[in-house]
Amino acid sequence: MRTVELSGTELRIDGVPRVLLCASLFPFRVPREQWRDRLDAVARLGYHAVDVYVPWNFHETEPGQWDFTGQRDLDHFLRLAGEAGLLVLARPGPYICSEWDGGALPAWLSLDGDLRLRQNEPRYLAEVDRWYAQVVPILARHQYPTGGPVVLVQVENELDFFDCDDPAGYLDALAGSARRHGITVPLVACAGQGDIARAAGGLADVVAAVNLYPSDDAPDMEQHAAYFEAALRKQDLPMLVTETNRLHRTLKRLLACGVRLLGPYLQASGWNGEYGTAVNNWGDLLGFMTHDYDFGGVLDPTGAERADAAEARRLAALVDALGPRLAAAVPAGPVTEAAGDLTVVPYALDLAGGGQLLSLTNLADVDATARNNGLPVTVPAGTCLLVLRDLPLTEVGARLTATDAELTGLVAQPGSVRVTVASRGPATLLLAVTGAWSSRADGDAVAGTSGPGTVRITGTAGSVRLTTPAGTVTVGFAPAEPPPAPPAADRSRTVTAVLAGTDDGDPTAWTATARRTPALPLERLGVYRGAGRYRITADLRDVCGLVLRAAADVVDVRVDRTALGWTANGGGDLWVPFTAPVTHPGTEVAVTARIWGHTNFDDSRLPSLRLGSLRGVAGVLAVTDVTDLSTGWLVGSWGQPAVGAGLPPRGDLGGWMSSRFPQTMRYRRTVEWSGTAALRAEDGQARLDVAVNGTRVGTLTPLTPVLWLGDLHPGDELTVDVHRTWGEPVGRLSLLRGRVVDDWDVTRQATGELLASRRQAQLTSVDLPLVVPAGQARWLHLPAEEPGDATTDLTVRFAGTGLLATALSDGRNLGRVWIGGPPPGATLRGGRGDLLIVPGPWRHTGLDLYLEATTADAGHLHTIITGGPVDAPQEGTDQ
Repeated sequence: MRTVELSGTELRIDGVPRVLLCASLFPFRVPREQWRDRLDAVARLGYHAVDVYVPWNFHETEPGQWDFTGQRDLDHFLRLAGEAGLLVLARPGPYICSEWDGGALPAWLSLDGDLRLRQNEPRYLAEVDRWYAQVVPILARHQYPTGGPVVLVQVENELDFFDCDDPAGYLDALAGSARRHGITVPLVACAGQGDIARAAGGLADVVAAVNLYPSDDAPDMEQHAAYFEAALRKQDLPMLVTETNRLHRTLKRLLACGVRLLGPYLQASGWNGEYGTAVNNWGDLLGFMTHDYDFGGVLDPTGAERADAAEARRLAALVDALGPRLAAAVPAGPVTEAAGDLTVVPYALDLAGGGQLLSLTNLADVDATARNNGLPVTVPAGTCLLVLRDLPLTEVGARLTATDAELTGLVAQPGSVRVTVASRGPATLLLAVTGAWSSRADGDAVAGTSGPGTVRITGTAGSVRLTTPAGTVTVGFAPAEPPPAPPAADRSRTVTAVLAGTDDGDPTAWTATARRTPALPLERLGVYRGAGRYRITADLRDVCGLVLRAAADVVDVRVDRTALGWTANGGGDLWVPFTAPVTHPGTEVAVTARIWGHTNFDDSRLPSLRLGSLRGVAGVLAVTDVTDLSTGWLVGSWGQPAVGAGLPPRGDLGGWMSSRFPQTMRYRRTVEWSGTAALRAEDGQARLDVAVNGTRVGTLTPLTPVLWLGDLHPGDELTVDVHRTWGEPVGRLSLLRGRVVDDWDVTRQATGELLASRRQAQLTSVDLPLVVPAGQARWLHLPAEEPGDATTDLTVRFAGTGLLATALSDGRNLGRVWIGGPPPGATLRGGRGDLLIVPGPWRHTGLDLYLEATTADAGHLHTIITGGPVDAPQEGTDQ
């Protein structure tokens, strides 16, 4: 019977132990027309499997609207994977992370205030069951026992990064739903930061896996991996590394620690289209995921191989050659006598049936020498070699004592064994044989005696056939595949003229969503991707600026068509001062909020980084007065000895000091004003907890310097608790008072609106450079190139400042690229950010670019460069 088992510490398929190299391939980040090519490219690397994320919010496009057709045809992809000879680790979530919009959780789930994401909570679990009812039957049809490629299914993803109240109950509910809807293969759950119990819930039906992301240059990587291998072995579980780094030197090192499934994440790069990007917290806190989704995997976003492809094939060949010997191996730990002058102590695996596999790692920038059973082994700078020692060749009564090159083939049958190795130079094998022997060689391979009972075979090409009383041993030498030549940029061209037109004021670019409504988050108005625009005409002659409540992700304000510039904001309240006084009663204000993506993580430091947080704005305060509140506070204490006696001291906010650190001091004052208000902290580094009449309102931090207070009345008490660790400056505090603005007309813009606007645009030929006035947008069209070039992906790079480019081709939204960098407050993460990919199958209609000016000044497009490989150095680009 065809089976998949996680049996003890082994992964078994059809009863045979296996080691699987598993490359992540996100099919919905490349065109359907290229799925077969990408799968074939993975197979050419020698990988055995792909792991496939299936994003819930990509298939449920609106509440209750499901789409598994065309670009979303999961059934078709799984069929192609099987035809390519690849197994599949399917990862349907519900939460997938993957730098995807919202981690694939639909944005509308958060509109139910009682629904708790990623918790053992009935409302959420009912929604997940709806998703599983759609996706799991597709996976079940393609399970391995019934002839399909799906051998493992992952429920959830890196739950140990999240504060789940009841991991066991939650995962048990997910596993139960997956089983009810047809999954029979093993279920796994991965630990993102090593908390195996929390990530898998300790359930018998959910096998814990780990995601390991060490530095590729870490000298103690083996100890780190060995810790988890031992922890899993104690639970009688195999070590499944469902995600790790992409460099094959690192993968070799992990393999030597007993890994049964080795899954370098994003080994096959892709790109983000149709608003599939997310907001993340890597590095600088507010990170916008780029159009190109590329961590340097061996396949670039166009599917082309990078230099490490040769290492991939060599590693895959070794795994296949050793087969069950490797798949049932037991870690033996460090082998100090082999170290020589290596920078990392070698690690060994005791192979099933005898012999060892040694990992020899040299992180230095000069060659090093190790010793394998006395055989000197040159380990080139920056490499890892996997070499054999004491491998029994029982079929011919011999033993492979040592090698200084990597095994790429091993075929054994009674009376004969064929061994193949590959190296960058001359390779040597030592064979222990019994009795007389003879040899026949071709190429530069030779055999000779190396001590009693030992045959030394060397060569770079050709083979040696060794005949002994017990049979024949054939040793073949194959020069290591050289890395490809560096990419060249000589096929790129600079575009000097384009077709251009404006959409400013074009009603087809926006669709009416709501009229005369309070400012509400876009999701509450049915807008889950793209942009929303809030418009109103009012008398604002006494107004000096606006406070936008809970503003995200990118917002801009226009006052009577005067653009105030774009700001990336992390979901906190945002102060937007007017640059000039308003002088007439009928002022039009337009507040535009663009959804870059919902967060794919959960981080309390910024409101928009909380999982399930909403986008747009949740209120607008028209500010009529700004009052300095830096002085005039009554000083108290909290959790420390009282200060003063009788009447409390009166002084500046943050002016009272204590000799104790960390410290918390309480400041309070009585409000003398009425109206809606917000607080703004400037130039401070401390944390300020704010309360009104004893009820906490919120917190001011350097990351969230504005706080909406709500309505204040004379006599209300305003309290600020100042928390300082090392005496951080409190800065200046001001009160922003005014009135709430309601009655907004709201429109939305997504792919459908952009396509309609493009059809209406009147384009004329213009030369570059091109100026896009502040607050306006322009359409550009690049005609399709000659058909002969339309079979491959086209790379497009830009030079300019202050522009956001949204790209359309073949009626599809390819994604967005910042020209000149994102607006203040955000950084780019997930790829290079300077690149647009136009897929070959979609190039025949040419490329349309919707350019929006992003600053208070005009945006400028200097040049467009098309063509050349992804990694080619390009002159004239900004980023």
